Amino acid sequence: MTGRGRGLRQLVGLSVSALALTLAACSPRPQAAPEQPIAYNHQVHVQDEEMECTRCHLGAETQDQAGLPPMTVCAGCHRRQGADIPSVQAFMELYDGGQGEPLAWRKVNVMPESAMVHFRHKPHARAEVGCETCHGDIGSMTVAEQVLNVADMGWCVDCHRREEASIDCLTCHH
Repeated sequence: MTGRGRGLRQLVGLSVSALALTLAACSPRPQAAPEQPIAYNHQVHVQDEEMECTRCHLGAETQDQAGLPPMTVCAGCHRRQGADIPSVQAFMELYDGGQGEPLAWRKVNVMPESAMVHFRHKPHARAEVGCETCHGDIGSMTVAEQVLNVADMGWCVDCHRREEASIDCLTCHH
């Protein structure tokens, strides 16, 4: 075999390996919902109380990460309402006993490092992509769970093409 043929064979082998690693990093199933420090009910807050996502996820429109509110925001409302609800009582006990320490919420939609993607909420909000596009009908969930495999590059690329957003690799892989 010539040096050129051997080089081409090595290049094909490396390409196949890279593709296999990429596909392994993008498993087809969403992850199970992680256990949270308290039972936060999205349905009550979104449907019953008609709260917008950005009321709690303050950074969704202005920052890369959507973020969560400080416990003082939650306590401000729950000092006045819901005092008879067990999950609210549990929250207030944690709040009052924790000297303002934040709750250790666990992310529901986790982009695996192997995907080599830094997802940014701000450009999606600027493009008026609704939260439900990626997060599903969170308002009907009592427990937030991942509905979409956030590492599925094919789904993202299809959406970018449909919405005429950039599909340049560096848009997401930076």
